[in-house]
Amino acid sequence: MRHIFKLDSDNHALWLGKRAGRYWLDIDGREHSVSLEPAEAGGHRLNVDGAATDAMVAVDGNTIFVHLDGGHFELRYLEPVALYAADADASSENVALAPMPGVVVSVQVAAGASVSRGDTLLVIESMKLETAIKAWRDGTIEEVHVIEGRTFERSVALVTFAPEKKS
Repeated sequence: MRHIFKLDSDNHALWLGKRAGRYWLDIDGREHSVSLEPAEAGGHRLNVDGAATDAMVAVDGNTIFVHLDGGHFELRYLEPVALYAADADASSENVALAPMPGVVVSVQVAAGASVSRGDTLLVIESMKLETAIKAWRDGTIEEVHVIEGRTFERSVALVTFAPEKKS
């Protein structure tokens, strides 16, 4: 699933998914095996690609505070619907949300594509049931937030329509 975090003044898109019993984090197209486990002396052990380090993690709402290797980082989780609606000067009516957690089976559209009401935008699978996410109106696709084979959670943004032009 894709997560957007603000670190300093920059937004970073990260994909997190589970495959073969392990968590994988995709950063800039590179996959890393990751885990965060409680440490014996308190705090946590962060494992990235087999290298472990001590970390302290605290969560307050959508803000995550991390102490790692002597540094302090503050990450803010950005809610997908609010983020994309604000970026597009749009409303949540332009965003298709995941009705349940699952995996993307196929993506039928790309950014810039014109679609008609009823066209299939993508197909998802949840609990061995495939569901087609269909266009609820005519319009142009502004952004597809998921890719084939990736997992996602309930209520994440899947597809955003460009705002309708007002006449």
